Amino acid sequence: MEEIVALFSVCLLTAIGWVAAKLCFARFISDENCVYFAPALGAGICGVLAYIAIHSYQPWLIGAFVIAVGGAALVFRKRLRGGSAAPRAMTTSPSLSSSGGALDPARQLLRFTIFSILAVYGMQIVLYGLFRRVYPAPDEIWSVFNLTGVTPPDQMFAWHQAMYADQHRHYPQDPFLNDMDLYDRPHLGGYITLFFFRLWGLPLTEQKAVYPADGLHFYHCLWWLLNNLYLMGVAPLLRKLFGYRGAIIAVATTAVGGLFVICTAGSWMKFAAAYPFLLAVLLYLENQGPMLQAALCAVSYYIHGSMLPFLAGFGLLQVFNLRYPINGRKVRLQSVAVFAATGVVLVGAWFLVVRWVGSKQPLLYYYLYGAGLTEAQTKPVTEIAKAFYDRNSWASVSLFPVNNLISSWLPIELILAVKAWLTSTRPFNLHTAANVLFASQRFCVECGLALVAAPIVIAGAFKNLAKEHAGKIALAFYLVPTLLVALFYRIGWAFSLHILIPYHALCLFLWVTMLRAWPTSRVMLWLWLVALEGVVCVLFTDFRFLPVKGLELNQISVEQLWWLGTYVIVTVSIVLGAGWELRQSVPIVGPPPIVIARWRALRIAGAKLLIGLAVIAAVIGVLSIYYLRFYPR
Repeated sequence: MEEIVALFSVCLLTAIGWVAAKLCFARFISDENCVYFAPALGAGICGVLAYIAIHSYQPWLIGAFVIAVGGAALVFRKRLRGGSAAPRAMTTSPSLSSSGGALDPARQLLRFTIFSILAVYGMQIVLYGLFRRVYPAPDEIWSVFNLTGVTPPDQMFAWHQAMYADQHRHYPQDPFLNDMDLYDRPHLGGYITLFFFRLWGLPLTEQKAVYPADGLHFYHCLWWLLNNLYLMGVAPLLRKLFGYRGAIIAVATTAVGGLFVICTAGSWMKFAAAYPFLLAVLLYLENQGPMLQAALCAVSYYIHGSMLPFLAGFGLLQVFNLRYPINGRKVRLQSVAVFAATGVVLVGAWFLVVRWVGSKQPLLYYYLYGAGLTEAQTKPVTEIAKAFYDRNSWASVSLFPVNNLISSWLPIELILAVKAWLTSTRPFNLHTAANVLFASQRFCVECGLALVAAPIVIAGAFKNLAKEHAGKIALAFYLVPTLLVALFYRIGWAFSLHILIPYHALCLFLWVTMLRAWPTSRVMLWLWLVALEGVVCVLFTDFRFLPVKGLELNQISVEQLWWLGTYVIVTVSIVLGAGWELRQSVPIVGPPPIVIARWRALRIAGAKLLIGLAVIAAVIGVLSIYYLRFYPR
């Protein structure tokens, strides 16, 4: 029952966003994109409404707002139904049915995207059912942990944020969750949760880690779906860049990937945060709505704070675009100024509030100095910093960014595993192979889709770097965020992709760059390989986000085989559905691309890589000199 209520809740959230998009943002959002923007707009609106209703002690406003939106939909129904006779993209990327009749490519992509979202939701439900039967746990939280390796505090963070606000507690007078700080993460996820719990009258309580069963399962299902909406950002953005064929490849690759399935099943607010950011990039490419771009960036940040480095890179790209026609045209100074001012106000408000309430945000000192959460809240910053520099030499601190950058591109787990297998110090079996596959996806940027996808992603990087202005785009979307992470995340797993989700979208871009022009048979071969790797990771990995136990096939009883079979069938259906859609597509008709000689392209790409390495070396060198001030001469 809770699964249906959660699905209906996301449909309601989408309807709220649809009304807002049609009535308030129709000038910036095209008709064919409206449905993709609707859930993101609805999430922001529901979160803001919950904040107003709870802090004004008027929770009835939530129900009244939903009724008001329904009334507005009736009053403006003609306007909501209105749409352009022919979507713009139909003229550039036609599709044909097998019978020769014309298909609307916008409907084709939307149909496959919605199917993929529901299919992944079905996979999450089935996998949860399978794992809780094979590895019985005392409650649902530990069942989800056995499936994903996601710790209870991370699973339940939005729940505790919502409960904290609902009970009108005040930080720092009232304690939050164990030793955690309320302001470790922005609160939008908590207010979205609060909106629906208040709307449906579900219990939002917790006593010594005991949660009401019906509310708990609804919470997990809700966040499974909200994370799956990432596909609603992938589809229109990749369609804008590569046409409908490229978008279908990107959606299918994401839906069957092991990292995506495991991370979203953990109810983390990770992929849900990247979704509005992708929509902001889409608006930038269409040169529309700088203020709306900034608002979507703020929604992204307020769902999860790890988006901040990528927001900085996005802003830098817009500054570059003032002078260079990066997306085919230059942007106006007024647009960049509006984006920057709106973004600074919306995102900067969070830091002002944190300063005002006196939160130390212990996660910040965890990343900077390796401090524990309790230590970060109880000790002065100077003492924490001194302890960090006392236990690390100047050379080791200076090399932190270098080590993290190298490990972000070298599949170290694979290298170590191959060495162990060759020397017979570690047995080769399905579980150790699954551990290597998932660890590579989690820690290596180029393996974010799958280890088998890494060679094509790397080839796509070289192909793109040979293009005009590619260096500026790479600097903004990759190098600047990566340097920020490398310099300030001074921990051993700085580039864990379950936190830095936007790297997944970058891998998708490079992946589709190569695959979109290939014959459907070759594309399908690679999709099958990614899907196979995803199945192996999801079922057999013993080390996910924390060590858990992967499945042993002899543990599964005959009664439980249908859970396993259903998961495999749903995964296969996504790949088969992608194949069917790809066979309907026709290559884009247009002017031939500018072809650069292979060796010349490699020289251009190599030169840009060398420039990037020089920038990295210069920044790290300057910072190393700065670190000298913390060490006695």
